[in-house]
Amino acid sequence: MTYLQLFVVLSLPITGLCYATLGSIKLPLARRMGLDEAKVGGLISAFGLMVGPVIILCGALSDTYGRKPVWMVGCVLVSLAFITFARAKKYGLAVLATVLLGAGWTAMINVANPVMGNTFDDHFTSMNFGDALFGAGAFLCPLLVAFLHHKLGFERGITVIALLAAIPFLLSFGLDMGGGSESRNLGDAFKGYGLLLKDRTIWLLGLTLMGWVVIESGTAGWATTLVKNAAPADEPVEQSERVAARALSAFWLCFMGSRLIAALVMHNVGSTAAEKVEVTQWLQLTIAALAVACMLALVVSRSRKVVIAVVVFAGFIFGPFFPNLIGQLFEYLKAHGIDSHIGRAVGMLFACASVGWTLLPTAMGFLGREKGIRRAFLLPAACGVVMAVLIWVNRISV
Repeated sequence: MTYLQLFVVLSLPITGLCYATLGSIKLPLARRMGLDEAKVGGLISAFGLMVGPVIILCGALSDTYGRKPVWMVGCVLVSLAFITFARAKKYGLAVLATVLLGAGWTAMINVANPVMGNTFDDHFTSMNFGDALFGAGAFLCPLLVAFLHHKLGFERGITVIALLAAIPFLLSFGLDMGGGSESRNLGDAFKGYGLLLKDRTIWLLGLTLMGWVVIESGTAGWATTLVKNAAPADEPVEQSERVAARALSAFWLCFMGSRLIAALVMHNVGSTAAEKVEVTQWLQLTIAALAVACMLALVVSRSRKVVIAVVVFAGFIFGPFFPNLIGQLFEYLKAHGIDSHIGRAVGMLFACASVGWTLLPTAMGFLGREKGIRRAFLLPAACGVVMAVLIWVNRISV
């Protein structure tokens, strides 16, 4: 195993843990501060709000000065976010912690995608394997949070996670992460966005990701609430929360497992990049259709067993969507000779995603407060339909 592969294996789970944090600490945090669903939605939106501007900046910085400084600053911000969460007893501090987490995670993920994309021979294998490791961290997050909360209490437990988040910072010493340009001119890097802004395929991929994050983050962010709300009336609150945390972990476990399966399949499917792209597009159309079915099932389901089953199944079908979308992006950049724009291209896609992360969670939160959180899942169901149209347009335009 090369040091780069070791870095990916040890660091990617931490980025997954960071992504799953809000969904994992939502119930104890809401109880600690007395938050309703609208305020919880506000936290998720605050996370998404940071992604757009920060990743545009990080894309330009990593393409200009190299990826390592961006990665290291992101690690520091994530650790500060967890420390702030640990001490937060008012909503304002929770928002600040979320903003720090969003900024730090965004910086890390802008670097992580191109780094893991070159870990193996082809982008699709690399992305599915790397994102499976991401899923492993997301899977462990709710279990780890529940365990630390039970053993150490909320404040000390989250402080332990802050220490874990420092590991990727230490691992980056001595590693060449690539990126950077000979000119080291940040102005030229921002001008480079002009080329991407004119590209139809980049926009189609970005808008598809915008719809996708609504489905993924909506399910991950409110899975615990759905499971808890479906608990028997006489069940103790702490037991209901433990069951909900386990359901969320099962979601992320299936998420991770399906990415490992996809990595194996994509490594052996097709002999050319074009063939692999075609396979992933058909797979994404299938996932979009199944995702809509899952969202509608969550709207109508009242049985806790059924809710858990749908959530777990959703984790399994959701896993391969994002890595294959990024794989398509990398293959497109390579085919058109604009690999030097990879940081900015990832930035553009995540900037589109940040719109979904920002607006829809807030809408789901308010709809959940007024009509019940189950009905709020009509919004991600609608996003799934729009996504399917975008994927089809992208497929026939190649």
